[in-house]
Amino acid sequence: MEKIKKWYSFAESEVFTGSEPPFFDISQKPWKKLLEENYAVISTELMRLINKKEPNIIPYLNQTLASTPTSWTIFPLRMWNRPYEENCNKVPFTMQMLSKINGVTSCSFSILKPQTKIKPHFGDSNVMYRCHLTLKSPGMLPEIGLRVNGKEISWENGKLFAFCDAHKHEVWNNTKEERWVLIIDILREEFLSEEKQICKEVNATLWWQLKFQRFYFIKHLPKFSRRWLMKATAVFMK
Repeated sequence: MEKIKKWYSFAESEVFTGSEPPFFDISQKPWKKLLEENYAVISTELMRLINKKEPNIIPYLNQTLASTPTSWTIFPLRMWNRPYEENCNKVPFTMQMLSKINGVTSCSFSILKPQTKIKPHFGDSNVMYRCHLTLKSPGMLPEIGLRVNGKEISWENGKLFAFCDAHKHEVWNNTKEERWVLIIDILREEFLSEEKQICKEVNATLWWQLKFQRFYFIKHLPKFSRRWLMKATAVFMK
């Protein structure tokens, strides 16, 4: 079997040309059933935070992607194995469910405001299943949806799907209500043994992506320079 090459948007190229499907078949994954059976309680924990106007619900890291900087907000719980402990303590049931899944590297609640679009973009990497557990979807295609490498899907309350984040994708919500999902990154089985190094490297790319927003020239550095920056920065990541 051909070994799948790890791909990072920062270090390799902005264009992903891998053979992974837009959407993964996760029908036989035990964590699909686990999360879908418990989505109502998970949704209640997010609703409680929203009703209390939780201050740790913040704009998404890259504020240039959505229609406005505050149109897409998240409540981060873990970012490539770096926990947000204060936030985790506020959603104990959600964290209890996630602790039962091997390979969870990142998770966050995601809130997309009405009349919002997320621009087409390539994600961080191809090493994981990027999962969406739908907690609240105010509609179906064509008024709201996700397009991955040309294939479209609707969110359905209580349902979990997984896609390849490395493919070009975009999101839109043309309804009058918010869309809520729990985003979970679960390492693909072939990369589980490399979890520690992968997390260091992705955290390094995220650090440099923040710099993109202030120092645009970094984005135009040659591929070998960006790969070197990622590897060198990863050494300092915990």
